[in-house]
Amino acid sequence: MLRELFEQNPNIVINTDIDGILSGLLLVKYCNCNIVGFTNSKETVWLADAHNDLYANIYVDMFVTDPRATCIDQHVVALNDQHMSRIRESGRIFSPQSDDENNLRIFTKDGFANKYPFGTFQYILARLENEGIDVQLPNLIDNLPNSNITYGDLFNRPDDAMQTTIYAYRENALNWWNWLLRLAPAGNILNLKTYLDNLYAESKAVVDAKPLQGRKRNHTANEYETQMKDDVAKIKARTKEYFKDNFGCRSGDGGFNKVVDENGNILPNVSTYINTIASLLGIQNLVIPTHYIAHKGKYCRTTWLDMFPDFSADYIFMNHQIFSYAFIFCPDEYGVLGNQNFSFTIDMQ
Repeated sequence: MLRELFEQNPNIVINTDIDGILSGLLLVKYCNCNIVGFTNSKETVWLADAHNDLYANIYVDMFVTDPRATCIDQHVVALNDQHMSRIRESGRIFSPQSDDENNLRIFTKDGFANKYPFGTFQYILARLENEGIDVQLPNLIDNLPNSNITYGDLFNRPDDAMQTTIYAYRENALNWWNWLLRLAPAGNILNLKTYLDNLYAESKAVVDAKPLQGRKRNHTANEYETQMKDDVAKIKARTKEYFKDNFGCRSGDGGFNKVVDENGNILPNVSTYINTIASLLGIQNLVIPTHYIAHKGKYCRTTWLDMFPDFSADYIFMNHQIFSYAFIFCPDEYGVLGNQNFSFTIDMQ
């Protein structure tokens, strides 16, 4: 799938967070892709001068609704069965939610809690390995150069794969790991899951080692979860510190809201960031364009409600053209939708 797709069009626009960076660099290394643009998944898309067409390149880690767009993204969730059929029949949208007929996901109060909970990085990795590509990643337990985080911490940071696997939505996460393992039964997907299994076991062992202090019962589920939350929070804090101290990232997931200066030239810290992550993957002398043209839209977040009109036919919402969207929070345990769980961009120019 991926090799044939990128043989036809190797030019990609990638998200500016660590998921987009890692995903794009995998495609650079193993599918000979060219990074020709960036998006912050909010109000801006930056395209290199020679590639200044919003729909001529392939978006990685972002869903773009226009029928001319091709996308590989984990955020794509259909609104109903008809919308799912349209996505699958387009041949231009690739997502875990729509990848095979036994695994379809649409946005409902019951179904959304089962949404794919990892990054586009893990999805692309599994797809590459499924196609017989021998993806080489560093040893997950080794530390990144001059850092206190491991490669396993970095590669499980995209879209909180570590958090969702170890304690948040764990049952759903394990189901999706099994799905990824069916695509790629050995290799890096298994290694990533094993890394998280070990972190989970280590957290449990810490609780098991604590004295019960006179109690006759066993440790509670709450004690285990509290320990796991604390352990994951510390790893996420160290990872955020790595992004901030080395590259000036403003977000915990290694992202940038802005990648160019007022003249459209790529910012030095952004260039350093991409080249550093590339070198971690064994990519030397990465070449990316230095000048970009900004396309602007309006970024919105709200709470999705059933009373909203079905916009899947034309992607028009309250008289505005939706350029992209994502469902970003899951329902809580009572089925109540999370606050501002619908993220979208309108009127992109």
